[in-house]
Amino acid sequence: MALDAVTRELKLNRMALDAVTSLIKIVEQDLMEPKLLSIFDAGGMKVWLLQTIELLSAKLCFLQAFLEERCEGKMHNGWFFEYKVAGIYDEYEIKSKLGLVYSEAKCEHLLRTLKEMVREIEDVEEGFLMIKEGIDEGVWDTYQSALELENEVIVGFHIDIKTIVNRLCYSHFMRSVFTILRKTNIHKFRKYVENPVLKLQVMPLVGEGGIGKTTLAKRVYGHPTTIASFDIRARVVLSQVPNLKEILIGLLSCILHITSEIYTLDDAQIGEQLCTSLMGKKYLIFLDDIWTTAAWDAIKGYFPENFSGSRILVTTRFTKVAKYLSADLYHVKYQTLENRWELFYGKVFRQSQFVDYEDKLSKLRIAERIVYGCSGLPLEVVVIAGLLAVNKESVEIWRDVEDTLDGVDRYDNEDRISKILSLSYNYLPPHLKPCFHYFGVFPEDNVIPVKKLINLWVAEGFLMPLENMSLEEVAESYLHDLINRGLVQINELSIDGRVNSCKVHDRVLEVCVRQAINGNALCIINDNHDPNASHWLSCQTSHWPITQASYGNFSPYKIFSVLSFGKDVYHTKCRLVYPCLKLLRVLDLSFVKWSRGMPSEITDLVHLRYLALSTIGSLYKLRFFKLKNLLTLIVTSWMEKCPLKLPCDILGLPQLRHLHVDKRCSQYLPCLVKNNLQTLYWLKVASSDEKPNFGMLPNLIELGICIEGQLANSHLGSLVHLHLLEKLKFEVRRVERFCLPTGFPPNLKKLTLRYTYLPWKEMDTIGKLPHLEVLKLKDFAFCGPTWKPSEQGFRELKALLISRSNLKHWDASSNHFPVLELLVLRYCWELKQIPINFENIGTLKLIVLEGCYSSLVTSAKHISSAKKLWFEGKANCPLLVRKVGTKVELPNDESFEEEIVVNSEEENVESVKSFEEESEKSSEEESVGRYKELSVGSSDQESLKARKRVMKNLKKCQNP
Repeated sequence: MALDAVTRELKLNRMALDAVTSLIKIVEQDLMEPKLLSIFDAGGMKVWLLQTIELLSAKLCFLQAFLEERCEGKMHNGWFFEYKVAGIYDEYEIKSKLGLVYSEAKCEHLLRTLKEMVREIEDVEEGFLMIKEGIDEGVWDTYQSALELENEVIVGFHIDIKTIVNRLCYSHFMRSVFTILRKTNIHKFRKYVENPVLKLQVMPLVGEGGIGKTTLAKRVYGHPTTIASFDIRARVVLSQVPNLKEILIGLLSCILHITSEIYTLDDAQIGEQLCTSLMGKKYLIFLDDIWTTAAWDAIKGYFPENFSGSRILVTTRFTKVAKYLSADLYHVKYQTLENRWELFYGKVFRQSQFVDYEDKLSKLRIAERIVYGCSGLPLEVVVIAGLLAVNKESVEIWRDVEDTLDGVDRYDNEDRISKILSLSYNYLPPHLKPCFHYFGVFPEDNVIPVKKLINLWVAEGFLMPLENMSLEEVAESYLHDLINRGLVQINELSIDGRVNSCKVHDRVLEVCVRQAINGNALCIINDNHDPNASHWLSCQTSHWPITQASYGNFSPYKIFSVLSFGKDVYHTKCRLVYPCLKLLRVLDLSFVKWSRGMPSEITDLVHLRYLALSTIGSLYKLRFFKLKNLLTLIVTSWMEKCPLKLPCDILGLPQLRHLHVDKRCSQYLPCLVKNNLQTLYWLKVASSDEKPNFGMLPNLIELGICIEGQLANSHLGSLVHLHLLEKLKFEVRRVERFCLPTGFPPNLKKLTLRYTYLPWKEMDTIGKLPHLEVLKLKDFAFCGPTWKPSEQGFRELKALLISRSNLKHWDASSNHFPVLELLVLRYCWELKQIPINFENIGTLKLIVLEGCYSSLVTSAKHISSAKKLWFEGKANCPLLVRKVGTKVELPNDESFEEEIVVNSEEENVESVKSFEEESEKSSEEESVGRYKELSVGSSDQESLKARKRVMKNLKKCQNP
């Protein structure tokens, strides 16, 4: 029976091939007869006929190659489409319709038939594409996206995603077909493939603001097929006022590791680096939110033509801009009524509690009318749903939303979205309005670190103190309220599910800016706005805008905050402070790169509560002790080769709550107890220093320690006095052997170790920490071939990350990690299997794998399947397995020592940056930078030194 089925398939394949061959002969010979062309010419239809013949000929050539590939056994499950192909010849009866042209000059009939054939062949071709590639749908774009258990709600875009992916990745699907076509007919290959298919193409997604262009494009960019199709992918946001240097650097940072020193290069030099990195590669560039043709003209020259099937994906609001970029537009459609209801219902009713059934029923009736009145913009639905979800008891607000929609022209989307956003703003509680206004300080499409935002809110004095909550906790609750209302979007989550960064849609930002400016709270200084005195100055220029001429005459009672987002390098010190700034509370210069320390008059701003600086050189002479009101201080070096030199007594500032300095900066713990300090990154502890007395910082919540030199076990013994410490990080530099402290803070919840090279037996000490929930082991934190945890450990551990390890055998069971929810394994090159007993961990929800063997992925999927059977019928979350789509060449078992550094070099920088929290980003990028620099131009000698350094430490921990 099986043999008969194969015989039937071969026969059907031959019939389809014969039909296509006959059609090619008709199209390329019979339809090109001079007499036929003259008849069409007389009817004014010759050009249309030739264009249709050209298109049909190309489609038939591809179809023929498809069928030949299937005949060779490279593609299966295509019999249905072969059946359709075999019937095309008979169905359309081209020969008889040709006769009608010659006898009765019925040109339209034949032309219509040919176009119908093109459409049917395209349908068949799309069907072949669907069955041709077995792309692993479990592959994820970035580390951060793989961590999201509940992804951004995507409604109504699934068909669009599939269609756009097929267009972008056509050359990937067709590569074997192209090979056949090249071998059988090189002329047709060059005519139909090299120029029209492999040539660099631009695909604009066009639609009005809020329709979901960026959401759709991000899903396409991160689709498993897209990841598999391109050697290089890079993305950047352009926005309304694009900066060419920032665009080029943004794209380059997706491809190579870069440092802040790149800002010393001019645009042409950076563009040349970008062009060189793309040369000879098949690449995908995603340009989000392009507003003008001028922006495209400025950047297009840096994308080389490699004839490799490279593509540029663009989003824009403007059809005129889209048509300038390409004739191949994709119009993003409005949401259907069904999709709008699904989106609305999921946000309002699925998790909301109502007084009773009648209450819910009455709200459902109103909701139906509200959803019907929406225009189809997802942003509109999300904002309305957010407003109603947090006001589910108020019938008045529901009625007001309904009346507002009824009073707007159904086809005036601009007026509708504006009124909806205004309505949502008007219903904000008074304590949330200044926090919402403050988002207007940040440039359009800016990704905002949550910790920075919270510290700024605290410094500005927006927050209402609540009993048993710190100001930072109050700020976090405010932010979550704005997120729940749909006014703020989550950009990035941490490993424990907390919000790392956020952003606001540009339509929402317009409301923030408008309301803040109307209240005289905000002035945006850029090329389009003149300087003015307001409470908050947002400097978005390429130069320092505050001068005697521009602000010399303004009253100091008007300006309280200056935040600069310009990124030019200042080579010399210049005057910074003027009388109008003497009452300044916030000064954020973290994006401005100063070259020779900082102007000394900064310390005369004695009312400062938030100060962020980026500089090189010495700040020893800065009199920080004068800043007695300072709550947050951030001081970093923007050049890796130039470590900062700071006064060692900064921790003596009386009100200081958060301090972030470079790892190489020395700081002494204060002699007197400092009850306010909550965050300290980083504290350098050297073997030559006295034992630090952490009892002086009793309310510390987060601490990062950088260790230099050999320390005794007892050197950090006073950590046990930090009863409120929840988050602790250790990083080791220039140390022969690191020893765990004799004691840990008693309520520690999160622990990160990096470059510590500890033997796995030391893990038993960590496992006994009673409240530990998150454990991150980075860059050979532990090393050795075998880890067998003790039975007593990790009773509360919910998330475990192991990144870069030579672990081979993990001998553990569900008893060792009874409440584990998330397991992340990155670049564990020697680990072949996850402990099989993990299928018995009822709480395990997600396993994320990156840069690992396929056997490890298979092992994880087996555990997922077994867990599903084990807990079938019980209240239990399914176990998801996600593989991050970075392209890493794994070492052989025998050559691990040879390859360990080389593979590290190939790490995908984008994946690393997206996951790490703000406070640890600099250290993570530094690590990736060392690996990446080796791969983009270091000498063999440098690479050999790096190998030896890693192997030396590995041998130490294997032979203690």
